[in-house]
Amino acid sequence: MNSTLAAVDAHVHIHACYPPDLFFDRAFENLTRFGLRDAPLPAERFLLMTECAPDHYFAALGAGTLNLKRWRVEPTAEERCVQVRDGERRLFVVGGRQVACREGLEVLIQGTTHRFADGRPIREVLREAAALGVPRVIPWGPGKWFFARGRLVSALLREFRHPLLFLGDEGGRPAFWRYPTHFREGAALGVRDLPGTDPLPFAHDIVKVGRVGFRVPIELDASRPAASLFMALANGATALQRFASLEPPLRFVRNQVAMQLRKRRAG
Repeated sequence: MNSTLAAVDAHVHIHACYPPDLFFDRAFENLTRFGLRDAPLPAERFLLMTECAPDHYFAALGAGTLNLKRWRVEPTAEERCVQVRDGERRLFVVGGRQVACREGLEVLIQGTTHRFADGRPIREVLREAAALGVPRVIPWGPGKWFFARGRLVSALLREFRHPLLFLGDEGGRPAFWRYPTHFREGAALGVRDLPGTDPLPFAHDIVKVGRVGFRVPIELDASRPAASLFMALANGATALQRFASLEPPLRFVRNQVAMQLRKRRAG
């Protein structure tokens, strides 16, 4: 066990339009630049995958089928975590899923290879995730925490409050959109912010990975890195130091329009 500082992007997607080696280059560079600025050494870098139902990039990493050229994948003692290396550079990549719930909200379930069906009630999904004993995150999204859904989020904070229940800020929030009040509400209940980038399925968004996240001191067992990180998170008194480079306004508008067009084409 080694005392170290972990810089973590807690909302990560790999998309087909991303060159895999460039994805890990950007992740390492951004976690170093934004997450470990002025940080004492040693330090480690984590990516927490949040894959949607059709996506299986974490499995492809473990199987060696992601078509990496410079970075290489090495197993750990955990099925839910691998390490990727390029020379002296190292990232721990932890499997996880993103579940689209019936109410129009999402749940990120960290540190699992278990598959979850979309379209179920969010309370049911949160109970299933709690039974696994892993972190679960209700992520922010543009317009998703207003009106009835905003009231639902407030109710869920009270019903499911636990050291491993989190809200999640994300890198798609533009700089002009102030920090949502639900984060302050959650903090008063002991529900912390577990932020991440949520890169979108557009080639230009690869630059985002690693720019938003948190850093936390951990006791690292390099054979069980996910367990080491989650042990620190399970302590509700552990301070999570947030870092963020938020979306420029024009990029936010561009991405929102592009996502709506993508959804219409898919429909």
